[in-house]
Amino acid sequence: MNSKRAKLIARCYCIMHEPTFRQALSHSWALVKHKKSLWIFGLLSAAIGQWGLSDFLGAYYRIAQSNFIFFNWSEFVYYLSVWNWSKVSVILLVLWLLGIILLIALSVIFVAAVARGALISYAIYYYKTGKILSLNEAWHKGAKKVFPVLGITITGRLLQLLDLWLFSEVAQVILRYTTFGYSLLFVLVSIMAIFLALVVEAISIYASGYLLLDGQSLKKSLQKGMDLLVNHLMVSLELGLVLVAFNALFLGAVVYGSFAVFVPSVIMWLLAGLTGFNSLIAFGMYTGNILYAIFVLVLAGIFNAFVTCSWVYLFMKMHHEGVLSRIGIYFKKFFKL
Repeated sequence: MNSKRAKLIARCYCIMHEPTFRQALSHSWALVKHKKSLWIFGLLSAAIGQWGLSDFLGAYYRIAQSNFIFFNWSEFVYYLSVWNWSKVSVILLVLWLLGIILLIALSVIFVAAVARGALISYAIYYYKTGKILSLNEAWHKGAKKVFPVLGITITGRLLQLLDLWLFSEVAQVILRYTTFGYSLLFVLVSIMAIFLALVVEAISIYASGYLLLDGQSLKKSLQKGMDLLVNHLMVSLELGLVLVAFNALFLGAVVYGSFAVFVPSVIMWLLAGLTGFNSLIAFGMYTGNILYAIFVLVLAGIFNAFVTCSWVYLFMKMHHEGVLSRIGIYFKKFFKL
């Protein structure tokens, strides 16, 4: 009896001291790998963005490429000037097109929000009970909380856009000077902008988790999400940076995977050159584009589901047990040495 108890205590001790990020990544990958139906939820929810810092850093890179100009109004005015606004038919046509685009966009955003809620519910149920939630029930849970989840997501995105706009305005002023002090100030402002983006995103993630875990109100979920972030700020930052590194690997897989995807097209082009059937050239091009689109969509669904499940796993660990920062642990070990 004592030996069994000792083994149980030793096992619990090992689990508690296992690196949390390794747990989060391994458990999330195992779940996504074996439950391929989650790829669909991952793909659909990708329409409202990916959790973490990746989307913000992508936007940061784009404005950096345009000399930190947040929005090019001259191009917008140019596109408007192309239309002949003196004709009533043109105005009606533009309004009709905008109405269709808006309707499609709202439909896509609604489905994406339901899919995100379903994915969160599925992961929460699995990590909490070790059992599988039916896809129908997961979708129902996501649909039940779609408007609070959508509200949190949209608010978070708007705050991140505000953060990015303020950063771009400050960056344009700083970059007028080339001294070392201003260069250092630019780095500090960049870090602050990224940090604020992570704070907003983490609160959105944890609040969405509380919405679907406890079924609490939006206000209560946001409050608990902020409290959880305050208690686990460094852990959230660490996981955000780890997943950014995985996002770089994902982009690499998309780029280099294209070579394998276009192999059938290359074979068709070679056959076209040998046989003289020029129609194979166009057929090979269309085949390659279709295969590449399918390849990217599948990878996007897998990766988005993996990122979401990783955040949910960490959320569940922080909610039930609390998680120590790995950097904090390393500092403690260093100073003990």
